[in-house]
Amino acid sequence: MRISCTQIKLNKGLSIVSRIVGARTTLPVLSNIYLEAKNGQLKLSATDLEIGVTTSIGAKVDEEGSLTVPARLISDFIAANSDENLDIESKATTLHLKSARYEANIKGIDSSEYPVLPDISKDSLLELPVDEFTRAISEVVVACATDDTRPVLSGIYFKFEKDTLYLVATDSYRLAEKKINIPGLDDDREFIVPARTMQEVLRIASAIETTEKIGISATENQVSFTIAGTQIVSRLIEGSFPNYKQIIPISFKSSAEIELRDFSSAIKMASLFARQGGNNVKIKFAGSEVIITSIADQVGDNISNVPAVISVESEEITFNAKYIGDILQVLPDKKMIFEVNDKFSAGVIRPEKAKDFVYIIMPLRVEE
Repeated sequence: MRISCTQIKLNKGLSIVSRIVGARTTLPVLSNIYLEAKNGQLKLSATDLEIGVTTSIGAKVDEEGSLTVPARLISDFIAANSDENLDIESKATTLHLKSARYEANIKGIDSSEYPVLPDISKDSLLELPVDEFTRAISEVVVACATDDTRPVLSGIYFKFEKDTLYLVATDSYRLAEKKINIPGLDDDREFIVPARTMQEVLRIASAIETTEKIGISATENQVSFTIAGTQIVSRLIEGSFPNYKQIIPISFKSSAEIELRDFSSAIKMASLFARQGGNNVKIKFAGSEVIITSIADQVGDNISNVPAVISVESEEITFNAKYIGDILQVLPDKKMIFEVNDKFSAGVIRPEKAKDFVYIIMPLRVEE
């Protein structure tokens, strides 16, 4: 392999794939990034056997070839190199890098030892605008379970129905459902994608800064997301997602229309005290305001009054402040709707104007 490329392009390509490399692995080659020069491009790949990422950058290819090199070393070297252009050449299992002021040799591992990343783009399901899809994922992924006690809850459930894609996540204490209307969609499959994969899709999409579409492809046990020539491939989570529809409340006794910024500030303030007492906050709809109370025996207490349009006053209900705060960070509208029944029933938070998203949060049972 012998190529020339710009530092900016190589640094960007390395930043896209290097995050996937496992810090602790029993296979040394998995600590490396796969480089392949071919057809006027340099392909970069990384995998931890659960997720794989591949991207390509433009390069002047004088000699085709491939090699794997330690991810952290090459990433740090290229990031620290401020020279404009780089000449790169592989000799056996050593990669020689040279620029105007810097030169280095990095010892690697033969590319034949690197796992082959599958290309499942031929099993295409659909394409969506990147901004629409990433916004939907941001609203849902916050509700994924953060442990593997029940693996099916540690990912996002994709459910395809006629003209609609449902994205759902729950950790048993809260649930988020987003509906995306896709005219002409005629598919009935369903699968669960690990939350970590979706976080990587969000990260890479923001790094690429493209207005293009994202392509989604899937097989029986794998899924891929393709954005502007970068492909993220992941294993799917095995198992059946719970029948969540039955826990979505149909009607509510009380509703509050609230300015999102005001409510978010009050929840953040209450959290300062709530984190000392199991994250518990008490919420009540009264008159023309929402009253938020948090008490920590060892620290103190806090009361916030947020102006709101109340339909019917409610009793005081205890919720987890973190679960509320998580969704407030990603809601798109300036106003939100908070709906409740009683202290034993789930509450619902949703954007004021959105009919395609719902966030359900279970109340906490505390001793009076």
